[in-house]
Amino acid sequence: MAKSPAFARIKSDVLAIVAAIPEGQVASAADLGRQIDVPARHVAYILTTLDDGERSVTPWWRVVADGGAIGRHKRREDQIAGLRRDGVTVSAAGVVADFAARRVTALKAPPSGVTRRPETSIAPVRGPSEAPRRARGSKGAPKSSV
Repeated sequence: MAKSPAFARIKSDVLAIVAAIPEGQVASAADLGRQIDVPARHVAYILTTLDDGERSVTPWWRVVADGGAIGRHKRREDQIAGLRRDGVTVSAAGVVADFAARRVTALKAPPSGVTRRPETSIAPVRGPSEAPRRARGSKGAPKSSV
């Protein structure tokens, strides 16, 4: 199943911003999501669905949960090993030691092409002569409760 063009743009932004995390530093999925204006769960989903080629060129292991915890997922041991190779101490419980000091919340050079969600309105735009319609089955305007 093909992904949408919007998903492809978000994935590109996530991969670019993850690649900008310096060695020895970590960022939370929420931090990265705020930087590119997407929910943290989107960042986490993209990182958990990387194929082998993408995983080999992206330092995905540098993205942890808020508080520095390593999630319980099938690549948990690979993530801990990657962090340790970077010089990051990880406790036996799977938490980054000294998380506050190693945390990157804003990268110096945001990736190019970062997309922002457009401001949209849910209400339909009506022309000047087009009056709002009543709900089906209603006999008149709703009564106000005063």
